[in-house]
Amino acid sequence: MARIPILHEDDPGLPDDARAFLANAARSRGRLINIYRAMANRPAAGQAFSDMIRTVYRSGSSLPPKQAELAYLTATVVNDCYY
Repeated sequence: MARIPILHEDDPGLPDDARAFLANAARSRGRLINIYRAMANRPAAGQAFSDMIRTVYRSGSSLPPKQAELAYLTATVVNDCYY
């Protein structure tokens, strides 16, 4: 059992802000992964995370996509974050 609830976009009891966050994440990524479903518990924090990722690793980055991915993966390995 997950410590943080994994919210699903088809749940009729889902709060509006969480539903909007999940819809936006699905639109921007093309699919939803569980980290976004977990962050939907706190949509403002999830949006801040998404904005940071987009700025550092995606559209706002001066790095080419391959180098940005390498930086992301390096930080993941160095910090033992194997999600």
